[in-house]
Amino acid sequence: MRDDTMSPAARNAKNLVFGIALVGAGILFLINGWDFIAYLKWWIFVPALIALGGLIDILVSRRAKQIAKGCFSIIFAFWIYASMEHLWGWTFGTSWPIILIAVGVQSIVLGLLSSNKPSSES
Repeated sequence: MRDDTMSPAARNAKNLVFGIALVGAGILFLINGWDFIAYLKWWIFVPALIALGGLIDILVSRRAKQIAKGCFSIIFAFWIYASMEHLWGWTFGTSWPIILIAVGVQSIVLGLLSSNKPSSES
């Protein structure tokens, strides 16, 4: 789904980062197939890329809705990292309710933000 609330510059920045992330992931998969970096824990970079996308959403956003989505992306990335590294005993199986809570909070925040808009804005 396309977000028409973003400025062209913001959309270009997101596309650029997304493209770089895809190229980087493709290169990592290719090199990993050659057993060149088999010893490297490169999956640790996935949460960093998700958090970077959220940070870009926050920095280039014009609306509170985009800031809320960017914050959720950062929280999601942190949850992935904490589950991968078993911080505080978290695993994907034991900590999934945190994401349920985060999605609920995001939905509430987005609902509150949209209900405060004047009816002339659509």
